[in-house]
Amino acid sequence: MKKIIQKMGSIGAVLVLVLICSIGSLSAQESAENYLKQGNEYYSLALYDLAIQAYTRAIELNPKYAEAYYNRGNAYSDKGDLDRAIVDYTEALKINPKYADAYYNRGNAYSDKGDLDRAIADYTEALKINPKYAEAYNNRGNAYAKKGDLDRAIADYNEVLKINPKDAKACYNRGNAYSDKGDLDRAIADFTEALKINPKFAEAYTGRGVAYAQKGELDRAIADYTEALKINPKYAEAYNNRGLAYAKKGDLDRAIADYNQALKINPKLAEAYGNRGNAYYDKGDLDRAIADYTEALKINPKDAEAYNNRGVAYAKKGDLDRAIADYTEALKINPKDAEAYYNRGLAYKSQAEADYKKAVELNPEFAKSPYK
Repeated sequence: MKKIIQKMGSIGAVLVLVLICSIGSLSAQESAENYLKQGNEYYSLALYDLAIQAYTRAIELNPKYAEAYYNRGNAYSDKGDLDRAIVDYTEALKINPKYADAYYNRGNAYSDKGDLDRAIADYTEALKINPKYAEAYNNRGNAYAKKGDLDRAIADYNEVLKINPKDAKACYNRGNAYSDKGDLDRAIADFTEALKINPKFAEAYTGRGVAYAQKGELDRAIADYTEALKINPKYAEAYNNRGLAYAKKGDLDRAIADYNQALKINPKLAEAYGNRGNAYYDKGDLDRAIADYTEALKINPKDAEAYNNRGVAYAKKGDLDRAIADYTEALKINPKDAEAYYNRGLAYKSQAEADYKKAVELNPEFAKSPYK
């Protein structure tokens, strides 16, 4: 969540023309404050380039205007220019070292760049300035969760809920952390609490569905994914997860139908291709399975599981050379993949047996060899 300083009320498209015209008419009475207000209005309309121009003019008129740097940082961030956003938040903090929102949003930018340690450091600074900054606790918790430090993540979500016990997002995030720790009952309790607060929270239904599926309660999982899809019919991950639940129940046709829907919504969802490939494999349709694993690998060439599964399908078709090549690729990505080693070993064994059999056919004397 970004906070804009001196943000004015909602305006219509007509005001855009008024604002554009007014920039040229301020020569006599122009002020940094006026440009800040104009920038905020442009920002509220998602006219980020115009907002940046206005904030820049405010900074030119007042180089110590922390709010103008901060708001320009927000506009750059929303444009996806995180490096420039970070530069502006840093300038704001040089001018005002107690600017908690600037620390918070710089933390968000670092998090979006994947620099989680810097993000955590900035959220921590924001909390030193404002110990009741619930969003900073929440986002620091998210950063800890991404680092795999689930206990610290949960501690931060707890702080959010002390400040605001009705924060559905914090309940949801804590539920995810408990789920990742394997504490499925607590996860389900948190997702349920999030849904009491916000009955339209589709992600909370999906999170609870995943927890139920991990507990083996597939019917409850399917019911939750279905509720999520009622709220958001374009929720590709919910279709994918419901497909997994149907597949575990042995209902492969329904599973495939759900994977199809997921891929209509998001053709780049590699996981859905991999899962549909598994369903086709289980139905004995090896060519379609191989095609789906191949699509998954086009999207994510580092998917060791897809290489391994495609290798299994090739092996079942008797194409041992391709199977071995795929197992080898899986092991390049994950040298600790015991299953890929096992499968490659089986393929080598089958290949060796086939070679031995062919050798004996060509020369029966080899049947007398002690090396069998």
